[in-house]
Amino acid sequence: MSINYQGPHPVDVPITDLDDAEDDIIYRENLGNNSGYQDNSQNFLNSMDYEHQDSQQGFMGKIRNYFNNPRLSGGRYTSVASTDSFEIDDDDDDDEVANRFAFDIRDYKIKRLNDKLNKTIAILVFGLLLVIVIIFFNKSWFTSSSVEEDKEYASMASQHKKVKQVLSNTTHDFYPTTIIVSLDGFHPHYINPYLTPSLHNMMINDYGAPYMIPSFPSSTFPNHWTLITGLHPSEHGIVGNTFFDPVLKKQFVNTDPKVGGIDPDFWQGGEPIWQTAFKQGVNSAVHMWPGSEVPGIGIANGPMEVDRYNGSELLSSKVARVMGWLDRDDINKRPELILTYVPTIDQFGHKFGISGKNLTDALKYVDDFVDLMQMELKNRNLRDVVNLVIVSDHGMAPTSNDRLLFLDDVIDLQKIEHIDGWPLFGLRPYKKHSLDDIYKELKEKFATLSQDLQKHYHIYKLEDFPKQYNFGGSKNEHKFNYRLAPIWIVPDVGYSITTHKQHEENNFDYTPKGVHGYNNTEVLMRALFLGSGPYFDKKLGSTTNTKIKPFQNIEVYNLLCDSLNIAPAPNNGSGSPQTSISNLVSTKNLLPEDWSDSLGYPNVPFEIDHIVKDATYDLLWKKPADRAQPTTISVSTNEKPMESLASQESSLSNIATEKLPKPSDFTTTSHDEKPEPTSNPLNNLIGEIEDAIDDVGDALNDVFEDAGDGLNDAVDGLNDAAGTTSEKVHNWMGKLFGDASDDEKS
Repeated sequence: MSINYQGPHPVDVPITDLDDAEDDIIYRENLGNNSGYQDNSQNFLNSMDYEHQDSQQGFMGKIRNYFNNPRLSGGRYTSVASTDSFEIDDDDDDDEVANRFAFDIRDYKIKRLNDKLNKTIAILVFGLLLVIVIIFFNKSWFTSSSVEEDKEYASMASQHKKVKQVLSNTTHDFYPTTIIVSLDGFHPHYINPYLTPSLHNMMINDYGAPYMIPSFPSSTFPNHWTLITGLHPSEHGIVGNTFFDPVLKKQFVNTDPKVGGIDPDFWQGGEPIWQTAFKQGVNSAVHMWPGSEVPGIGIANGPMEVDRYNGSELLSSKVARVMGWLDRDDINKRPELILTYVPTIDQFGHKFGISGKNLTDALKYVDDFVDLMQMELKNRNLRDVVNLVIVSDHGMAPTSNDRLLFLDDVIDLQKIEHIDGWPLFGLRPYKKHSLDDIYKELKEKFATLSQDLQKHYHIYKLEDFPKQYNFGGSKNEHKFNYRLAPIWIVPDVGYSITTHKQHEENNFDYTPKGVHGYNNTEVLMRALFLGSGPYFDKKLGSTTNTKIKPFQNIEVYNLLCDSLNIAPAPNNGSGSPQTSISNLVSTKNLLPEDWSDSLGYPNVPFEIDHIVKDATYDLLWKKPADRAQPTTISVSTNEKPMESLASQESSLSNIATEKLPKPSDFTTTSHDEKPEPTSNPLNNLIGEIEDAIDDVGDALNDVFEDAGDGLNDAVDGLNDAAGTTSEKVHNWMGKLFGDASDDEKS
């Protein structure tokens, strides 16, 4: 299969084709009998704009308020007319009133446009002066940190940047390179000698741990961001696949780029590995890692290249993409850190659960992908150059119609404004309802359910969450606790929450069939960790034991930094900031030779079908009385994985993915839908001019907020926007006055 990677990476949906943020707001204009138009929405809009809050305003907010920029302050939505500018006499006929009214609106909007242009010019002058001051005083003033730990990190980063080891595969020179592959939803128990021989051999012969513990909640986006920042979700801010931020006044839905998925405001917590690498002179490339598409976070801030998410991309194409990066001739244009993401097992797990032919076919497919990746590295003689780290973000649990709680049985949904999370549910009541009353109602109705149902669901106030979750607690216990709903319903693993309406719409059959997001310490939620390459050889090469103890996934970020000899940013892992060395892969952390798992898979109180007969995990670490020796099974990997991938791709790629629940499925009012604006040629024309002027404002805002790191880029953007705006304004103003009569007729 021929693949062109010179252009943008192929996608199912062009997810950066976003609506303007202001499309979400439609202001009302009400005509009184003799009072003209009055805008009643100003106070409401101010309350929705978090920059109006004193605690959030800061230096930039003061600048914006000083210039009274309508776009930044919410003042764009002003009164259309007043009694002074539009009066109706009793003698006026209807046509005269209509004409007067139309021209009054036009004159008002032209005046508003002129005011906006004048203010923009004032801001431009101020901005240019500010740029001169910034250049004069050195941009490093803006990036200084008052936190001592950050100063140590900056010093360490500077030292590491000077040291780069050069390795050879006998034909080319390479810098030490690490590839991390995420197999979304892949449980360690899925590996066995027959379905997944490549992963079986890695688990037997290479490095790794019996399992890795995901962070709470055990969901995709929180854990992928933890893997590359070393922070708990409550510390990096991506606290769930879906959540509402009461400060931003915005909803985050990971699957919807238009509802927060790639909104930079949500992604400011923690430093992703590609930024850490970039600061220390290490090149990286990212293939579909969650968060990498966010402007200013992944795109244009660290990685050499970022491939956008494409859930249906063939796995053979992923291998070709990674190898294409490694095959570049110029060592300085070759990424030393590569991240790639494989959604296959998660997709099939959601649709089919944790058993059945569909899932076993998907496991074979993914194993051939791993086999091909290893084979291509071997063909390039990169075994002693490239570290291959294979992880997953979480496991998977089966669902059932027999394990359901109906949310509308225990709470009046009319009182709930936002629902966070899934399968655990965070409840944000409307402000007119007290939290204590909602909590009391929930507890009282919950007490009327059957005892069997009650014992599998747990109700918490945010401050009452168990400490081991690193989620919730006191208000300031975690940086992003404010993003967590005040009341939660947390089901046991395998149990689900829905509503009667949702269940009926699904023909009384609960879907998806596989779910994650539960207690992160449950057996079914365990994640995968395997590794090979020179980093692991160096760390553990003096021993015959290649396994380390189970660990939390907050440690992976430090390990990746250590493998590339770069200093990690401050994080929750156990690596030493003073030495920047990860303690994870260490002879002090070896798994005891006689270690066995005290918990059996799946460790749930209900019967389920699963696919773990002869699981490699059990061969290695089941209780001694029941354990077979792994050497009793000899397995050869596929000699022609590319051919297998091609045959599997033709059938597996035709299976549609499972639709997952989102917050608006459960609340009585959707917060995701945008109203359709009314169409008017005059309004549209002026709106286009305003948008062009806003481009200048956006570029200037970049100068202010990114002065420390991206000053030159922001100034270039300002020049580009200003250069094109002048021409657009002249053209559009001519059209405005030339076509005014036509617009009025419309």
